[in-house]
Amino acid sequence: MIDQKAVLLAICRLFSGSNLSDLRSSGVQIADEEQLFAQLQYHQLTPIAYHYREQLATTSGIRFSPTLVKELKNYSLMNISRIMAFEYYLQRLDELFRREKIDYRIFKGMATSKMVYPREDLRSFGDIDLLIRPEDLEAVENILRMEGFEHADDLYRVFPTEIIRKYSFAQHFIRREQSYIALDIHLNLSGRLHPFQFDQQDFWESVSAVTINDREYQTFDREHQAVYAMYHSFKHYFFKLTWFIDGFLLLDRQDLDRQKFYDLVKRYKLSLLLDYYARIIVELFGRLPSGISDFDGDLESRHRLVNSETVLRGFLPYSQSRVRLLLPMYYMETIPARLKFLMQQLFPPMETVRDFYVGDTAEKGFWKYLKLRCKAIADLCFNRSREEYSN
Repeated sequence: MIDQKAVLLAICRLFSGSNLSDLRSSGVQIADEEQLFAQLQYHQLTPIAYHYREQLATTSGIRFSPTLVKELKNYSLMNISRIMAFEYYLQRLDELFRREKIDYRIFKGMATSKMVYPREDLRSFGDIDLLIRPEDLEAVENILRMEGFEHADDLYRVFPTEIIRKYSFAQHFIRREQSYIALDIHLNLSGRLHPFQFDQQDFWESVSAVTINDREYQTFDREHQAVYAMYHSFKHYFFKLTWFIDGFLLLDRQDLDRQKFYDLVKRYKLSLLLDYYARIIVELFGRLPSGISDFDGDLESRHRLVNSETVLRGFLPYSQSRVRLLLPMYYMETIPARLKFLMQQLFPPMETVRDFYVGDTAEKGFWKYLKLRCKAIADLCFNRSREEYSN
């Protein structure tokens, strides 16, 4: 029987052109196709699995049943329909933003699908990601409100505009009437509370054009896209293979300015993160992308927690709270930086306490703050919700 891991690895190797002989089977069945379909959906690889189904069978002996092929086809057609709706609405949004003189950049899934994927519909994404300037947030919200959008039901909708601007929270908007459209409006590339910070102006000025539906939109140049894709692969407390494929394809381009990419990695203190990334990329894709083929880090050693097995599984075997505390510290380059981050997470500065614990946005009182701090320390020291999180 072929397990899900072998299928996911074979998909990665298709993009790198690496030898699949070590993954090849003699055409035996997949152990659990229902679980495989769930994994493909989670990692946003369903359209890729459907498109390359025959190539997977030829190169690695992995064959999907007619039932699974039908499910993959249905989802792939749905993905194409969603992309068409998003692209059509992006033209409308572009006209509205131009009318109000709102500058923005499109990035992540929609931009990457056009820039580096063999076919744009191979990259599955659930929303349009736009970066705007903080001073334009109110104008953008007014436009979206008039267009029938509403805030998605997420954590940040409870905070007033000044807090959203101050901490650079992303805003999620959904329009359910007519065609379904989802937007992520970003004020920054990393929230103020995140340990890694980017120079916003640097990204704004590193502009490049991407063509979507015969219209040009502005995004970041390839080197900045690659740095952000690498960072985004590790940003959350969970992992998705599609983010690693994005980064691999961006870094595998011959026209990538290698020195500029390395300079950006150094500037944003992401050298240790690149070490993790390179090791995992080699494990998943069988080789380094051509843009960093001269990478001289240690590719042999394997971190016991942050490795390709973890990425394929999608998460660390810890509670969400514990991972949020521990994971960023692995990527920080110095011990003082790690200790500073840990203390800020366990005992936030008084300014943050005032904003989130004693203002209008949360229940007032010192006791709530103390209770949450005790919970954070317990999550760090114990792992009581491991099974619950894994499920």
